[in-house]
Amino acid sequence: VAIFRFPSPWLALRRAAMAEEKAALTDSKVERMRKTLEPMPRLCAKVVHGFGRGSKLLGFPTANMKIRWDVVESPEKLEPQEKDVLDFARSCEAGIYYGWAQVSNGSDRGIYKTAMSVGWNPTFPDVKAKTMEPWILHDYADDFYDCELRLIICGFVRPEAKFADFKDLIVAIREDGEFCRETLDDEALAALAKDPFFIAKDAEVA
Repeated sequence: VAIFRFPSPWLALRRAAMAEEKAALTDSKVERMRKTLEPMPRLCAKVVHGFGRGSKLLGFPTANMKIRWDVVESPEKLEPQEKDVLDFARSCEAGIYYGWAQVSNGSDRGIYKTAMSVGWNPTFPDVKAKTMEPWILHDYADDFYDCELRLIICGFVRPEAKFADFKDLIVAIREDGEFCRETLDDEALAALAKDPFFIAKDAEVA
């Protein structure tokens, strides 16, 4: 004898709610583009301590690049590499960028795909100056504060956005990372991981 069990109305509603939840966690409705930069900036800066939100609050460990906002009025005091970083931070559109990064004097000198946020992080009210925060898409065994970070910025993904809910921000960041990862698989962009700008002796590329 076959026994058929029909789902209750409550179960059907619960399944529908779970499907909506899943969709909300996998689609932030953020529009993205692949806008290649010409020329592609090659930047080098020390990694400094930031607000500590990337890893602890959001779950995405980012490196905070040192920007010499303290000498904006006296650019002659800057080293050429410092001036390049400051000029880019001042002139670029706030938003998400894709590129390649290397901690050139750390214990792990691999060259890895990167999604970088540049701007004022409008979701948080305590940011007073534009920041540059690469999320290097690689799991490092050790911290690399005070190390030198080399970065080739290949292109622009989307403008900076303010999110009312942390969950929406987290979903958008996760999607940004995947978008940048896939974009950098392009043959011409992948070749930039071998650029002479990087200290590439026996360096891993990923």
